[in-house]
Amino acid sequence: MVGNQHWGSGVGPPAEPPAGNLSPNYFGPPAPRSRPWLMIAVAFTAAVAIAALILTLTRSTVPSAATVATTAPTHAPADVIAAQQQLCDMYQLAAKAVQVDTAGTDKALARIATTNGALMLDMAANNPALDSNHRDAARALEAAYLTVTAKSSYGVAPEAEFQAALDNVIAKDAAMKKVCSGG
Repeated sequence: MVGNQHWGSGVGPPAEPPAGNLSPNYFGPPAPRSRPWLMIAVAFTAAVAIAALILTLTRSTVPSAATVATTAPTHAPADVIAAQQQLCDMYQLAAKAVQVDTAGTDKALARIATTNGALMLDMAANNPALDSNHRDAARALEAAYLTVTAKSSYGVAPEAEFQAALDNVIAKDAAMKKVCSGG
């Protein structure tokens, strides 16, 4: 009989499934996986950057009449030198972090670096023993960092405004470098 044929080892019909029993593959390519942690990190970074920018922009830079009338406290020369050194050390650390993290392709890290750099400069510039030359240079670079942070978010500013903010950071960084080098 045909159905009861005994085939020897390696001899016989090919081992294929019947043609009518295959189900078609309706699945397309796998859907891209969502990354909620990335969206959360970007949203958090943007929120911190905007909050820091608002804080800096709302801080009054014009002295009030009450502060003009009072005399400034005098600080020992050693305190002034220590405050300047602390500011310049903080600036160098912040500038290095900004340089490293803005050289890559991760925009979130770049925003974090400029926001952290602004915060570090703000903390160091709050030292009352610091002279106005150092303080003003630090505050200017702080504001430039925060502005570039805000303008680097997608859709916030046109490319020309973002480039102007970058140029401002470069100029303020050069001024800060000059102040910290004693020039």
